[in-house]
Amino acid sequence: MNSTASGAWQPDTAAYLAELRAEFPTFGIIADPGRPLWMAVKGNEIFIRASDGIVLRQRLLEIANR
Repeated sequence: MNSTASGAWQPDTAAYLAELRAEFPTFGIIADPGRPLWMAVKGNEIFIRASDGIVLRQRLLEIANR
């Protein structure tokens, strides 16, 4: 975990990205935390954009009906 400028804790980007890729292997997942921008794609059918990895995971879980 890393600390933000406000002192809040957030997951390490690389570690959380690896976890998401392992949990959702059928999706291509990329992150640019400096923007902040997290994206997941699956073929030409699904494109998800989120402000952080936690929101992206929630959306992926909704799509997967978990």
